[in-house]
Amino acid sequence: MIVFEKNQWQLSGDLTIEKIPAIIDLISKQKLDKKTTIDFSKVTSVDTSTLSLIFELQRKAKKTQSQFTFKNLPKNLNSLAKLYGVEDLVSSLH
Repeated sequence: MIVFEKNQWQLSGDLTIEKIPAIIDLISKQKLDKKTTIDFSKVTSVDTSTLSLIFELQRKAKKTQSQFTFKNLPKNLNSLAKLYGVEDLVSSLH
């Protein structure tokens, strides 16, 4: 699901509508560093709720004046972003 290590977070498994609310809840309880890297390399499946997770993280970063860097985003996330007309937002994360 998600492992927190200082300013390095590792997501894993399925990031689907069933899992995203629990992940957002865990993240909301975390103290943020000014810069945090979120690694998606161990994610096995995504759906449109993964976009919601990313947008929630961006809102949280703005609110707390911190920064998230996303790495190893799943390739099919770009297809979902294009489908919903937010591809510019997702492509800017790479």
